[in-house]
Amino acid sequence: MKILRCLVVLCLVAIPATAQEELYLEITQPGMTRVSVATPPFLVLPGTPSEAAQRFQEVLDKDLDAAAPIAVLDRKLYSLVKDDPRPKVLYERWRSIGAQFLLTGTIVRAGGQLVVEARLVDLVSGEYAFAKRYRAGLGAIQVLAHTLANDLVQVFTGRPGPFLSHIVFVSDRSGAQELWMMNWDGSEPRQLTKHGSIAMSPAWSPDGKRIAFTSFLRGAPALYLLVPEQGYLKPLWSQGGVNSSPTWSPDGKRIAFASSRDGNVDIWVIPSEGGEPSRLTAARAIDTNPAWSPNGRQIAFTSARSGSPQIYLMDIDGSNVRRLTFDGQFFDEASWSPDGMHVVCTTRVSGKFQLATIDVTSGQVQVLPGPGNNESPVFSPDGSMIAFSSDRSGKPQIYITDAQGRPRQLTSEGSNHSPTWGGVPAQP
Repeated sequence: MKILRCLVVLCLVAIPATAQEELYLEITQPGMTRVSVATPPFLVLPGTPSEAAQRFQEVLDKDLDAAAPIAVLDRKLYSLVKDDPRPKVLYERWRSIGAQFLLTGTIVRAGGQLVVEARLVDLVSGEYAFAKRYRAGLGAIQVLAHTLANDLVQVFTGRPGPFLSHIVFVSDRSGAQELWMMNWDGSEPRQLTKHGSIAMSPAWSPDGKRIAFTSFLRGAPALYLLVPEQGYLKPLWSQGGVNSSPTWSPDGKRIAFASSRDGNVDIWVIPSEGGEPSRLTAARAIDTNPAWSPNGRQIAFTSARSGSPQIYLMDIDGSNVRRLTFDGQFFDEASWSPDGMHVVCTTRVSGKFQLATIDVTSGQVQVLPGPGNNESPVFSPDGSMIAFSSDRSGKPQIYITDAQGRPRQLTSEGSNHSPTWGGVPAQP
């Protein structure tokens, strides 16, 4: 629900979806080579609870199947490899069925903890590309598996995977439009607000500790800050008829947002600790949905100054405004990739909302068609996936794409929309 469409309608209306072909989003970086990794089950040593070991393996396998740089070798082929005490012979057998790397490990219980040793072998050189020991309580098995998966992604990309991240979204499953949070894969959803009001446009802070969002808690839409782990709520700005679409600066010190404080809806910026906002745009048309670039130097935003909603860029002081989109009659909801090279946004094709990616340097637009209406896209913290809202199943639900571009539905209860992906500290 965005300013251009909610100035008149303040309640989300689900649009029935028709059955169409499945959606595929090719979002991995151009030229990225996915490495083939064999991932036989870790060896479970005596005394280890079988349920704990099984749960660890299930979570790890699920993460690796979704990891962008990793192509898990078809496990049906593993039976073709006969064990051999000679490493060179064994590695050659794995290579003969298409593996480039071999992930092996052991799981053992040590007191009240689970100890996992993982080793990643480069099957060409025969050397370890990665080796590490992990230790965690039996109640943190999932975290342990996610941590290992993140580390393995970092081996190949230099950036940790998204498997300890969270998605905050808006849901009406409790009777009102409240904020909810879930793990990256849709598991363990929990309600963050219980205001009995309308919450909108959540945005994670770069440090993963705070959420800026809009709420009608006290009548008019106002900006608030929420610390999920503490349940602490702080009003940030309430003056003017509309205050929405917050976006954080990369250093977490400022928040840009759309406000009608002076009558027209423009882009403003306010210190994240509170204070007086300053206006960045002053066009007669509506300017909304700002998105701060990862390098902190520019802000993308939506403006109707050309006659139809289009995406523009400006420097962070409001100067050097330039238009990014030209084709089509509707572009909105820009969100940056972590490397700052692309934005993903919502466009309109044949009367339906669809996702599109834009190369910021060339301006090239790639539409990512799918069934139903697809909106509110946002990149995962590592840039390998996209979360978005789609009504293809009837009510709007949250979906993500995996490494192969296949959509995966994360929510099913009530109507769910406006995802924001984060909840992990920013990497140096």
